Amino acid sequence: MWGASYLLIKYALEDFSPAMVVFVRTALGAAVLYAIIRAQRGEARAELADIRRRPATAVLLGALAITAPFLLISFGEREVPTGLTAVLIASAPLWVAIFAPALDRSETAAGRQALGLVVGIAGVGLLVGVESIDTLGQFLGALAMLGAAGFYALSSFIVKSTYKAVPALTTSFISVGAGCLLVLPVAAATPPDHAPGLRSILALGAFGTAIAFVIFYALIGELGAGRAALVSYLVPPISLAYGALLLDERIGLAAIGGMVLILAGVTLASRAPRPAPEGAEAGPCVEEVAEAETAEAAVATGASRPS
Repeated sequence: MWGASYLLIKYALEDFSPAMVVFVRTALGAAVLYAIIRAQRGEARAELADIRRRPATAVLLGALAITAPFLLISFGEREVPTGLTAVLIASAPLWVAIFAPALDRSETAAGRQALGLVVGIAGVGLLVGVESIDTLGQFLGALAMLGAAGFYALSSFIVKSTYKAVPALTTSFISVGAGCLLVLPVAAATPPDHAPGLRSILALGAFGTAIAFVIFYALIGELGAGRAALVSYLVPPISLAYGALLLDERIGLAAIGGMVLILAGVTLASRAPRPAPEGAEAGPCVEEVAEAETAEAAVATGASRPS
């Protein structure tokens, strides 16, 4: 679903401005999420009160997780092919590793996980070589994609630290709903000048936005920000396949080699670190890791999983 988003954005940009694409997809996504929450009731519905308790935090999450990256991606895709878009967004785990020392030391990559990130980023670099960036517009579009990946990484820390006790379904609604409201003024200033087709943007809002984010936030609660962000490595092969089949974007030997490296990086980086031997004295770093694993275990057992 997430890999198809970049293809659907490309289609939607034929009829909508970038801001209008973001607004319509988030409005639809928020509506779908709210309907599911109302139907389920229970904890997900009760936790909607979190919006009233922490409105500023909801706005911050919406800005970092939705408004900023969605706008950057939509503007960038006017110049950048869908396959390259997915490749550049795959840098999100690297951004998590860059931000981790300042924001959450338990997410710092080390050992086998660090090797997996290096291998995955090497695959990203190889895939970037498939597409040529030879104009200023393409260069700026590529920078926009990298910026979007950075915002995704920042938002994952907020989800893990501030919304760890909130069901993933509710967190998704809060972020998508807040993002929708934030982008509304910009969208209102750029209405479509003709009757647009809504088929692609309907799928984009319901699946690529609503359902995909529920799954992603559930992963953050169970695995942590760094390991959950590794889902970005799986998107480029899917997006490249969509682009080749439906947009005639070329896939060469470099793309195949890059995908192999990306999947190898996912395999290495997503493995949990080995526990320390029994009886071993734990230094400060080991103690911090143990505390982080305990907190993540509490999140995994306490958070409701999407059905």
